[in-house]
Amino acid sequence: MELKRSLNTFDSISVLFSSMVGSGIFFTSGYLIKETGNLWIVLFCWIVGGILALSGSITYAYAARLLPFAGGDYVYLRVAYSPAIAFMSGWSSLLTNFSACVSVLALAFGKYVQILFPELPVWESPTYTLLGLDLQISSITFIGVLPILFFSTLNYFGIKSAVRVQNVFAVLKITGLLLFLALGFSIGNTNWSYLIHSPIPNLTELSFYSKVLIGIVPVSFSYLGWNMITYIAEEVKNPEKTIVRSAITACFLVAGLYFVINLLFVISAPIEELSGQDGIGAIAFQKLFGVNYSILTTSFIAWVILGSMSAILIGGSRVYFAMARDGVFLPSFSKIHPKWHSPYVSIFFQAFVAILFLFVKEIEALLYMITCSILILSCLTAATPFRFEKMGLKSDYKIPFYPLPIFLYILANIAVMTILFIEKPVTAGWGLMITLIALPVYYGFRLDKKLVKVKK
Repeated sequence: MELKRSLNTFDSISVLFSSMVGSGIFFTSGYLIKETGNLWIVLFCWIVGGILALSGSITYAYAARLLPFAGGDYVYLRVAYSPAIAFMSGWSSLLTNFSACVSVLALAFGKYVQILFPELPVWESPTYTLLGLDLQISSITFIGVLPILFFSTLNYFGIKSAVRVQNVFAVLKITGLLLFLALGFSIGNTNWSYLIHSPIPNLTELSFYSKVLIGIVPVSFSYLGWNMITYIAEEVKNPEKTIVRSAITACFLVAGLYFVINLLFVISAPIEELSGQDGIGAIAFQKLFGVNYSILTTSFIAWVILGSMSAILIGGSRVYFAMARDGVFLPSFSKIHPKWHSPYVSIFFQAFVAILFLFVKEIEALLYMITCSILILSCLTAATPFRFEKMGLKSDYKIPFYPLPIFLYILANIAVMTILFIEKPVTAGWGLMITLIALPVYYGFRLDKKLVKVKK
């Protein structure tokens, strides 16, 4: 059971770019400004986030070159460590890394749809709290279901058709963002004094580093997707060259784009009007160009969100497919459609889990939960080149400045997780709990298989 190799370099860069550049750039800076209270630290966090994404990308490329199969982290952890640790990664992907990430995008999309169509009915159910997590059903919940079902159905008809649509999203997304930047800096109502008058942070104070670390959390969310190519590696043509080339190219493009966009954000309005706002992109556009263009910017942001959601849904379903193919997940998840060559059971189950996460009330809570869950196992994945070398598995690909990027990525992740558990213990705890639950599920599944064999 193998997937068909049909993606070229442009397709790969398109998927990577779209999965990285989503709604995060249009709302996470509001949380970032709230947490740090300093515009210089905000810009610094985006630079650090880009460096970490690039470090992770060139590190993961080593494993992807050795094992160009569907599944990403799951495959590398299974070969380097054990099936149990690999299962934890796949389980986290199912419940947080991909599904909850799709839910964040769907909720953000729902909010922008309500801005575009104010005549739509707006309602919210009472809030229910489960182990510190607030749950709620609202009109935004039902709006968010629609794009999840649409793109999941599109993926059902094969990755080539899904990527064709993805390429359209990517081209229009890049064009729109470049136009936004060109017009913003040339004719927008910018005010550099907002940035200049922001206090220069004191690098000798411990508070500076704690603010940077907590600020990296929403930034890391916005960079999520830099490893998307590893999940669809089995469907990439000439993976030996395409994977590395597309991953590094996409990281450089996105890091540069993110920094310039945030520079434009912070000179568009006073810090008080941006702090804590989950619609910072729309606010900046309104301040730069006036209220008359608010419909245009809101529509564009909704378009960007949809493009990112489409890319993430493509990559995530391949993880559960790989787990089932290895015999550590429900066998039906390994089914490939005979005509469309898509792992259709995995695709629609992922959609189901993502819809369940739409009941979480706050986007911010999901954001911290996702980041914590991802960081826990990504440290082990980043260290796989050391394991592969000990196992005698060597690639012709050489990690630039080896082993510095590996240590940089791992140490940064540990530091971020530490500050996250201190500052956001409830949501970080949820991320950890979801990850650890994987172990009893895995051994329960293995025990069940043994019992079935004994009965036979």
